[in-house]
Amino acid sequence: MQSRETVSQPPVLALADDLTGALEIGAKFAGAGIQSVVTAATRPRADRPVLVIDTQTRHLTAQEAYRRVRTLAESARPGNPRLVYKKTDSTLRGNIGSELAALVDVFAGPLLYAPAYPEMGRTVRRGRLYVDGVPVSETAFARDLLNPIRESDISRAIGDRVLARSIDSTSLASVREAGVYILDGESDEDLRAAARFLLASDGIRLAAGPAAFAGRLAERIDLPRAAGAGLPVVRTCLVVNGSLHEVSLGQARHAVDHGWPAPPPEGVAEAIRSSGWAILRAGEAVTGEGVERARNLGGVVREILNRVPLDALVVFGGDTTAGIVHALGDPPIFPVREVVPGVALSRLPAAGLGCLITKAGGFGAADILSRLRELLAKERCE
Repeated sequence: MQSRETVSQPPVLALADDLTGALEIGAKFAGAGIQSVVTAATRPRADRPVLVIDTQTRHLTAQEAYRRVRTLAESARPGNPRLVYKKTDSTLRGNIGSELAALVDVFAGPLLYAPAYPEMGRTVRRGRLYVDGVPVSETAFARDLLNPIRESDISRAIGDRVLARSIDSTSLASVREAGVYILDGESDEDLRAAARFLLASDGIRLAAGPAAFAGRLAERIDLPRAAGAGLPVVRTCLVVNGSLHEVSLGQARHAVDHGWPAPPPEGVAEAIRSSGWAILRAGEAVTGEGVERARNLGGVVREILNRVPLDALVVFGGDTTAGIVHALGDPPIFPVREVVPGVALSRLPAAGLGCLITKAGGFGAADILSRLRELLAKERCE
């Protein structure tokens, strides 16, 4: 990853532990008119106000994740960024405690952590995370094959590597000393209050949370803005689901049950010609497990793109997205906006791909693919 050489620092640096999360953050800022770039490169470009780095730490050990995030933070610190945002998973997956600790250790200040994402049913009450009113440790996320969630108490999930305390929006003034301040939140107004406080504060520059809090900060931060882009017309699209989460599996099944073709790799060209949109059925064409399987699936998708013209790819799952982008040469990615909450639209001009549409495995309604197809047939963003 990153050397200790100082990176030319834009005003906002965001770190995410997987690529779908990084693209969500970039889309929040881009949708607010602030240009962003997403990369996993060792020497990231910084010619846009918002630089989002995919740290690729979701599946590392806690110690490895700490070292990687600390190295990036140390490289950025001399540039005195206006805001450092650590994107966290909305269901507490990953090495959240060690990565927040790395930022607090380097910047030696308070970090305001807002784990709620009310629009997606994630709320925080008395320091506990709920998904649609159910403690996260009692939901399907407890059965995640790679990152099972066993704890709903956020302080316990963070661990004792960094001092963490719970607050609500009425006690934001207590955010002073170094450490992590976990904000209760059940509405967007809680997040807006936190964004107003943080951006008005002297010296506080550390924030963390899912994309919802980043979106509220993007609305208010004082940076140059341009008119937001609309949506493209997508007539030909391949859906690639590499997530094993039951939400994504259900979304793919729903589309197939409603007549969507699901061809193997050799049948994609014909399915696209006849239907426009199709879901890849990789099956035995892809071997391996976990990250290795995602890399192998990326190679299959690259071969498809070499022979089948597509307006867009829709990809479910951070590892799968990273595997595809890696197969395309790890080009910089330019977020455009969200299509719907939790679904980011980006462009990869260096890879010759018009649109990349991504979401995490556990997000979205059962009919999300039909909704995306309907939306993208109506509007144009050029």
